[in-house]
Amino acid sequence: MSTSSIFFIFTNYIKVLAYLWLGQLNATNLATSLILLPLAPVGIWLGYWLLNKISQAVFYRFIFYFLFATGIKLIYEGIQQWP
Repeated sequence: MSTSSIFFIFTNYIKVLAYLWLGQLNATNLATSLILLPLAPVGIWLGYWLLNKISQAVFYRFIFYFLFATGIKLIYEGIQQWP
């Protein structure tokens, strides 16, 4: 778990550079992040609770489905903004 945590901390700090480069790190986005910050522990608790209530295979299938759907949405939006 600690290796995964360190990896995600590192990748999230790398993303800050990309956000700066793209001009996405502005006061509006930071304010939105601060407003949504209290929901992060709720999401962690909900994921932990779900993992204990349903089988691990079903949980991961559910998570992978939504990750796939999110990826498709992001690719679609990226193609729409292509010059």
